[in-house]
Amino acid sequence: MSFRCSPAIKDPVATLAYRPWTLAVEPFQVAPHTWYVAGQTWVGCYLIDTGEGLILLDTAIPESAYMLVDSIYKLGFRPTDIKKILISHAHFDHCGAARLMKELTGATLYMSREDTEFMEKCPEETLVLDKDSHPQEFTVDEYYADDEPITMGNVTIRTMLTPGHTIGCTSFFWTVKNPANGEEYVVGMHGGVGANTMNDQYYATSKYLTPDLRERFFADADKLKQIHVDIALPSHPNQITVTDRAGTYTDESQPYLDTTVWADFIDERVRQVKALMK
Repeated sequence: MSFRCSPAIKDPVATLAYRPWTLAVEPFQVAPHTWYVAGQTWVGCYLIDTGEGLILLDTAIPESAYMLVDSIYKLGFRPTDIKKILISHAHFDHCGAARLMKELTGATLYMSREDTEFMEKCPEETLVLDKDSHPQEFTVDEYYADDEPITMGNVTIRTMLTPGHTIGCTSFFWTVKNPANGEEYVVGMHGGVGANTMNDQYYATSKYLTPDLRERFFADADKLKQIHVDIALPSHPNQITVTDRAGTYTDESQPYLDTTVWADFIDERVRQVKALMK
């Protein structure tokens, strides 16, 4: 199915804080051994079964953490099965429940060195961004290194520093095998493509981010498009529509398998950032 995106959700934080049921979604599979487990349709969280424990990508905000935990149980797992938590970037909507999930699971928590510094020096641009969410400070156990993949069981995740949205935004790539036919697919998730932090108005008030990050974003986009990705996953499900096929996955049908989506998605995000420059 070709690339599609949709408008962003209006007032998502207040909605999750006071009317979370309006954004609720059951957990659903998106790739072999990989599930969407956020429990809500604003910020994506993904669970990967490595055969020797689970890896969780992002945690969303504390106000929706119960939906995340419930999704894990509904899939037949327990939070303590999670051994590693990988944070894509230091904005509260992706890491707001990091401390809660780290304490609940006992997992090792990863984030980039750059965004750890960003979070510590500028909480007003990372954690403290919305009056309706109350994220807690958390400690990062391990930093990413692009030349040192994260391996657990039969899954190896390659990280790539992709600054722009934040200074330490990190993207993830891993290979999964289809148990139905033995085919291998590369799954990719860009760590953050929001144009809201890559425009001149934002740079005029930011204490930490500068326009050179936007230029890095454009340069990296050309490199990213050359990476072969079979299944592209969004950090926000409106950026690549995935919830429309929730519950339809089978190993035989692979409803999210489309090698054209990744490059089209990158092109669309570059277009949106450039549109704000005019």
